[in-house]
Amino acid sequence: MVKEELYINGECVELLESLNPNLTFNIADIANPDQRKADFSKTITLPASKKINKIFEHIFDVNIDLQTFNPNLRTDVTYLVNGEVQLDGYLQIKSVNNKDGFITYSCVIIGRIGNFFTALQEQELTDLDLSSLNHTYTKANQVATWNLPLTTDYCYPMINYDINYGGLAFSEIWNVEDFNPAVKVKKYLDEIFSSVGYSYTSTFLTSDYFNSLIVPFSSKEFKLTESTINNRVFSAYNSKVAQTTTAFTTTTSGTVTGITSSSYITNQIVPQTESYDAGGVYNNFMGTYTVNGTGRYNISAMLKLQGLFTAPSASPTAGSNYFPICAFHGYVSLNRYTSAGVFINTLDSQNFVISPGSDAVAPGATVTTTNTPVNTSDPATTQNNYFTGSLRYPGNIEIDGYSNSSPPNKYFISANNVRLNNGEIIKLELLFSCRSTDAYAQYIQFFQSNVFWRDSANNTYDAATNSFKLKITDSYFNNEVVNSGYSEDDNIDMNSAIPAKVKQKDFVKSIIKMFNLYIQPDPADEKNLLIEPRDDFYNNEVTDWSTKLDKSQAVESKPMGALNYKDYLYSYKQDNDYYNELYYNTWDEVYGQADFSINNDFLKTQHKTELIFSPTPSVGQLWYDRVIPTIIKYDDKDGIQRTEANIRILQWGGLKDTDQNWLHSDSSGSTFKTNYPYAGMYNDPYSPSEDLGFNLTNEIYWANAFNNVITFNNTNLYNKFYKKFIEEITDPNSKIVNAYFYLTPSDIANLSFKKQYYFEGQYFRLNKVENYNPSNPLTKCEFLKIKEATVFSRSTVASHGGVNLQLDGQRVPTFGNGNGTATNGNSTGNQSVNAIGTNNYISGTVQGATVRGSNNTIQSGATNIDIKGDGNTVSSGVKNVQLINSNNQTVTQSNVVYVNDEIQGTGSFETMTADFTPSENVRTYLVDTQGGSVNAVFEATYETANGLPHIGKIWTFKKLHSTNQVVIDASQINATIDGNSTETLTSNGDSVTMMWDGQQFNII
Repeated sequence: MVKEELYINGECVELLESLNPNLTFNIADIANPDQRKADFSKTITLPASKKINKIFEHIFDVNIDLQTFNPNLRTDVTYLVNGEVQLDGYLQIKSVNNKDGFITYSCVIIGRIGNFFTALQEQELTDLDLSSLNHTYTKANQVATWNLPLTTDYCYPMINYDINYGGLAFSEIWNVEDFNPAVKVKKYLDEIFSSVGYSYTSTFLTSDYFNSLIVPFSSKEFKLTESTINNRVFSAYNSKVAQTTTAFTTTTSGTVTGITSSSYITNQIVPQTESYDAGGVYNNFMGTYTVNGTGRYNISAMLKLQGLFTAPSASPTAGSNYFPICAFHGYVSLNRYTSAGVFINTLDSQNFVISPGSDAVAPGATVTTTNTPVNTSDPATTQNNYFTGSLRYPGNIEIDGYSNSSPPNKYFISANNVRLNNGEIIKLELLFSCRSTDAYAQYIQFFQSNVFWRDSANNTYDAATNSFKLKITDSYFNNEVVNSGYSEDDNIDMNSAIPAKVKQKDFVKSIIKMFNLYIQPDPADEKNLLIEPRDDFYNNEVTDWSTKLDKSQAVESKPMGALNYKDYLYSYKQDNDYYNELYYNTWDEVYGQADFSINNDFLKTQHKTELIFSPTPSVGQLWYDRVIPTIIKYDDKDGIQRTEANIRILQWGGLKDTDQNWLHSDSSGSTFKTNYPYAGMYNDPYSPSEDLGFNLTNEIYWANAFNNVITFNNTNLYNKFYKKFIEEITDPNSKIVNAYFYLTPSDIANLSFKKQYYFEGQYFRLNKVENYNPSNPLTKCEFLKIKEATVFSRSTVASHGGVNLQLDGQRVPTFGNGNGTATNGNSTGNQSVNAIGTNNYISGTVQGATVRGSNNTIQSGATNIDIKGDGNTVSSGVKNVQLINSNNQTVTQSNVVYVNDEIQGTGSFETMTADFTPSENVRTYLVDTQGGSVNAVFEATYETANGLPHIGKIWTFKKLHSTNQVVIDASQINATIDGNSTETLTSNGDSVTMMWDGQQFNII
C-alpha cells in the first residue's frame, strides 16, 4: 500500500485522495545540449481541506483579506511516499476553482534548480551591490591588484580603450585614468547566488582557473554613478555672516555692522538654508563646503549686497546737511583651503564698490543703496551695469564702468571645471572695508580712516561707531560635478564598473553554457546547488536496474542519427568594435567560434550555443612585446575612439615580463615598469596553456619583431568542456535508449544522474525519468548508451605565423598586425592612416596620414602626412607635410607644403653660388656671383613622361652681386627663353621670372 504525505510550509496536510503527481526528473535535453532544465516541475490539484484552507487563509473567499499568506511568494512543499522524499521544491497557487462548493487548488511545484532561476526574475547585474570593492583610484591601489592568483575580487589589467600607439616611443605612458577595473567572474556569481539566498558547492567554480576569469570594464565612459554624484553636490542660500572680528556683529538678516577700517576685514559668508545636501558636504553652521571625492567641479555663488550709511547725529559746522565722501570697497571670493584649514588659492573673486552717492543727507539720517539697478531689470548674470572696481595697489582703486545710474547689487563668482581634492575646503568669503574717498577723481584716493563726511564748506567729519552697514539681501552657494569620468584619487564606486543591461540569469546561463556545467540540488541543503562541468559531474558508481526492467515492454533504441541537428556552432556574441568587425569581415565568422558538422545525410539544421559575452582580440605592436586586449572604434574622420562595448570575459594572467619599459604615471610622477598586467583570451600571449575561445582563431594580431614564435595550445573551451560530450552523443554507435522500469519510492529518493545504470548487459547514463507516479510505478526512463569518447589531451605546436599549420586537426592562427587592411596593394600600418589608391606603403609606426594616389611611401615615425599625388616618398620622422597635386617628390623636411611639386614657405627658395640645374621644388633662386659666374642649366631630368618641366611651372632668378653674371640656359632641352636659348643677368639685383608652357619659357 502506498502512503502519501504532503508538507506545505512544514505542516503535514491531509490528502483526501492520491495526488497522482506524475513526476518528471531530467538533467539535460539530448537534442538541445546547452539547455539545462529544472530537476522537475509538476502541476497538481489539491482538494480543499481544513488545514489547507487555513494555510492558504481561505483565499477562495473573495470577502477575506489575506494576512500573512502571499500567493506571489514561494511556498515550501515536500511530497513523501512511504516515508521517502519524492519531491522537494516550491509551490505556487495558479488558480482556485469552486464548483458547486467543491473547492480545489491548482498548483505548480518547481524543483530547486528551476526555482533558482525563477528567483532571479528580471534582475540585472546592476542590481547587485559591489560597494564592498570601493577603493581610491590610485597607482598604488592598481599595483596592489597585480597578483597571480588574484588576492582581490577586482584587478586593473592593461587594456587599450582609446590610445593610438602608432609612432609612440618605447616608453609608453599609462596614467592612472588609462586603467579601468575588472571584476572577477566568481565575485559576480557569488553575489548573484547570495542575492536570492542560494549557495553552491563546486570544485570547478573554486578552482584557480575559474578564479582567474574577469569581466573587464567595457563601457564607453568610466563615470560616476548617480548616487555618487548626489553625495557630492549641495545647494544653499539665505546667507548670514560668520563673525571673525570684534569690530563687527552678526545678525540673522545678513547685516554686517561696524566702524570703518583702513585695512580689509575678512568675513566668511554662511548660506544657512540647504536646498540639497544628500552627502552632508556642506556645513551650514560654519559655511564650509568639504570636497567629497577628488574630481572636477563647477562652483558658483552670488551675493546681493546693500549699503547703509548713517550721517553723524550732530549738526554740521556749515550748512544743515552732510555729504558722503566714503564707500564700501571689497571682494567676494571663493577660497580654497586644505583639510587642515591652510589657504591654497583663490578660485574666483569679484571686486565691488558700494557708494551712498553724493546727495545731501540730514544729520542722523541713513542712506540706503537701492536693491536693484536703476532703470534696468535685475540682471541674472554679471553685466557692465555693475558698479565694480579692481584693486591696482593698496591705497588706490580704479573704477571700471562707473555709472551713477546703476548702483551695485548682485555679484557673481564661479570656478568652472576646477580639479578639487578629496577633503579640501571651499569657503565663500567677503573681504571689505568702508573708506573715505574722493568721489570726483578717476583714481579714488584713500585718506585717513576718520574722514567720511563733509559739509557744504568742505569741512570733514568722522563716522560714529556702527554707522555703516553692509547687508546681504540675497545669496546662493552651490556646486555641481563635472562628470567627465573618474580621476586620480577619486573614491571609486565599483557599481559604476558593472556592465549595464545584462540580466543576472543570462549571465549565469552563459557561464553554464561556456563550461558545459551540470547542476543538481544538494540533498542535504535545498538552497545549495552542486555544480561541475559535465565530464566531472559523472562518476563511476554503478546501480544495477536489471531486475527493474519491464521486459514485456519494448526497449527502444534511437541511433544518434535521430538528433535534430547536423551542425553545431559554439560562439561568442559578435560586437561592433574595430577588431571584432575586422575579424568578422575578414573571415566571415565570430572571433573564437567553433563549428562542427555531423556526418549525416538526413539532417539540415544547425544548433547554436551563443554566449552573452563578446570576444576581445588582443593586439601587439611592432616595436614592443606587450600584447594588450583592445576595445576601440575607428573611423577616417575621428580616428581612434572609445566605444560602448558588449560585456566581455577574459583570463587574468598576472604580470608578464616585457623587454621594453613603460611608465605608470600619476600626479606625483612616473614609475618605470619592466612587466605589465596582462589579461586576454589566452592566459599567456606567447605560450598559452588555456584559451577562452571555443576554437583557435584564423589569425591573431600580435606578430612583432621581439617574439615572433608562439607555442599554441589546443586547450580551448570546446576541447576542454564539449568535445567528449559531442563525440559521445554523435558517435554512430551511441544510442538513446528508452525503456520501462518498476521504480519504488526508495529509487526516486536515491535517484542520481551522476552515476551509471546497468541493464541489458550495458552501462548507461540516465537522462530522464518521465511521469513517475507512486500509484503506478511502471515508469519510462531515457538513457544514453555509453560510448566512451577519447579523453581530450593537450597538444602544442610552435608557429611563426605561416599558413597550413595544424594542431589537433585545427588550423593554427596566422600572424596579422590587425592595424589596418591590405587591399589594392596598399599596406597601411595602423588605424590612424587611410589610403585611397593602389600600391601605397605606410609604415606601422606612422601616426596620422591620408593618401590619395598610388605608389606613395611614408616611412617609419612620420606624423601628420597628407598626400594627393603619386610616387612620393616621405622620409622617417618627418612631421606635418602636405603634398597637393605633387608627384615623385622626396620629402626630408618637416613642416612643408608642396603645391604642384613646388615647396611653399621654408624650402621654396635657395641661394646658389655654383652651377646648378633648377628644381621644380624651388620657386626662387638667389644667385651669388661674388665667387664667379653661375650657370643655371635646364636638363631633361624632370619627373614627367618626357623629362621636361610641368606645364605652368614658374621660376624666378635674381643676381646678388655686381661682379660676374648669371646665365640661364635652356638649350639642353631644345627650348628658348622668349626666343633666345639663354637669358643673362649682369647687374646686381637683376632678376627674371619665367614660366614653362610645355615648349618654351615665357618671361612674365
